[in-house]
Amino acid sequence: MRLEELIGQAQAVTVLQRAIATARVPHAYLFEGPTGVGKRSAAVGLAMALNCEAPDPRARACGTCESCRRIAGGLHPDVMTFAPDGTQILMEQAQEIVALGQRRPHEGRARVVIVDDADRMNASASNCLLKTLEEPSSGTHLVLVTPAPERLLATIRSRTQRVRFRSVLPGDLLELGAKRGIDRSSLDTEVAAIVAGGCVSRFVELAMNTEDHETHEAMVALRAAARDRGIASILDAAVSLGDKESKHRLPDTLALLARVYRDALVTAVGAPELALLGGATGAAGGAGRAQESGAQVDPPWAPPTDLPIPALGRALGAVVEAESALAGNVNAVMALERLLLNLRREERVTS
Repeated sequence: MRLEELIGQAQAVTVLQRAIATARVPHAYLFEGPTGVGKRSAAVGLAMALNCEAPDPRARACGTCESCRRIAGGLHPDVMTFAPDGTQILMEQAQEIVALGQRRPHEGRARVVIVDDADRMNASASNCLLKTLEEPSSGTHLVLVTPAPERLLATIRSRTQRVRFRSVLPGDLLELGAKRGIDRSSLDTEVAAIVAGGCVSRFVELAMNTEDHETHEAMVALRAAARDRGIASILDAAVSLGDKESKHRLPDTLALLARVYRDALVTAVGAPELALLGGATGAAGGAGRAQESGAQVDPPWAPPTDLPIPALGRALGAVVEAESALAGNVNAVMALERLLLNLRREERVTS
């Protein structure tokens, strides 16, 4: 993937292209941000731009020359990717990276060494890389890719140029889906864009899942309940989607439910433009772009505001607590039951 083809990462792409155009590409980068937003693709795109046989003045790779094709196919000798061997990146892998960092590129203008999930380097591997990160050979660039930069040694972080990648906005995911033939006006697709949490691969997985009809119907029911502003109907739909027979749906249930209450909260405090769930155009930002272009836009979805602001805050906190409990391997049924009890309590207190 060329840099300019990345979805929803305009700022990161601008930083990289400016460095390439001015011939000031750092010897070591740290690409950080959520999982599934294009960090590793950006590292490959950087390698393509640095080695393209027909680059343009805007630091864009052509994508069609032999060098670009080989890099995209993982066949270029000067573009190497290292990933954890099991659960860790081991000392042997770090030593191989060090050896590459001490040699000039084999045939390209630049050697790019990509370390995927760099936060999984064990202590020995991390210390082994320190010298190479500081002074690699001329023409060699190391790119550390991680969703958890805080797990890296401070000495490693200080030796790299950090580039932040953000979660991809739902509106951008819908545009990506449209390019891949996914109907962006479908309520299922809109739900998938919200539940994906900014992860491109997760969105594609959800949007193209046509086998689990029951899950899609339940998710749409929850979305429709939110559109109708009924707290009680939201809870009933959540129970349907997260019943004891369907534990695999719980993460998606909680993700969507959290966004329902988040939108309610930002709307209640007078900032409806920050709401994520939109009409047929998708998320906030998508509708705005459509309005600017003069396109017809459905009325924006209004989240439920029949709870006062403190209650909405507590409800959102209860959902986040349930998400954390689920991630921590707490019994799924118990986590859901506790969440629903908390939400019912808020409903009764304010009714």
